[in-house]
Amino acid sequence: QRLFDNVVTWATSFETNSGTLPRQDFTYVEVEPGQGTYTWIDYNNNDIQELNEFEIAQFQDQGNYIRVLLPNQVFIRTHQKRLSQTLTLNFQKLSSSEDKRQKFISHFYNQTSYLIDRKEERDGNTFNINPFKSANNSELALNKSVRNVLFYNRGKQNYTTSYTFLANTNRNLLSIGFQQNKLTSHQLNFNHKWKTNWLVNASASVSVNESESENFTNRNFKFDEARLFPKISYLFNENAQFDVFYQYTTKENKIGGQESLTQNNYGCSFTLNSSQQSAITGEINLFSNTFAGDTNTPVAYQMLEGLQPGKNFTWSLLAQRKLTKFLDLNLNYFGRKTPTSKTIHTGTIQLKAYF
Repeated sequence: QRLFDNVVTWATSFETNSGTLPRQDFTYVEVEPGQGTYTWIDYNNNDIQELNEFEIAQFQDQGNYIRVLLPNQVFIRTHQKRLSQTLTLNFQKLSSSEDKRQKFISHFYNQTSYLIDRKEERDGNTFNINPFKSANNSELALNKSVRNVLFYNRGKQNYTTSYTFLANTNRNLLSIGFQQNKLTSHQLNFNHKWKTNWLVNASASVSVNESESENFTNRNFKFDEARLFPKISYLFNENAQFDVFYQYTTKENKIGGQESLTQNNYGCSFTLNSSQQSAITGEINLFSNTFAGDTNTPVAYQMLEGLQPGKNFTWSLLAQRKLTKFLDLNLNYFGRKTPTSKTIHTGTIQLKAYF
């Protein structure tokens, strides 16, 4: 639906269906080093792989396991309700107005999106199409999201500013019990091109990140998090850029072990492009972590994002080359050093063919 000469755009979609889903039982299978997406951490030091000891790998060299759904003969009758809405206010249409107030309003652009996707166990011939009504005893999965972005000077090079509000809820019922994650965040971004060669970017955010597991209480946390991320870029030309950045992060767990983290991240990066045939990017980071709490827990792994207390170094170099119209060559190199490990080097070579 478009209103007021396309200043307002509104879209709504609603779906409902019934079907069956297999009961979700899974296990973790070891694969070639670096080819998986999960890592195993023996938190209780018993040399036994337990389901609550597998984490999503933060670095490629740690990805030694994949999660595999097990064959299951138990099927659950389900009913799904999905509602999505998008509302866009594009005031840029008013930029040609002579009125000063409308001229000022024309700098703004706002987009709001809402999604709720609910799956419930179907009992008999009952049929409920209300996506907002929760049946806690029969709910199998829930995905709910609210996102609003307000722009000033959207798509411009000077004084581009945006404020983003995000609220997500994700809940799944597995064979090991329910798992629920919630995220609420506020983020402010600012971009400005100064003169011809300088680009200034700054972002700040505050958020609350929650995770709740029915049977694995050692995985429960509620993080209060704040980030500040300024970056300055020098543009040599359209194909070459050098960046210097700094990120300050604080995290505090409000439940359980009351862990806390203060992180200072210093880094620089560069990008080189050559006539759309090749590209090279590189980055170096120093993370200085001050952590309070037990480091050998799932909560600490989430808070530190795979790093360790103290000084951590990471670096990467990526090269891409278009050999022919049908062949691309990618070279990737990653390195890292933590206070508790030796230097780790990881490299991959990938040749892509297009048919």
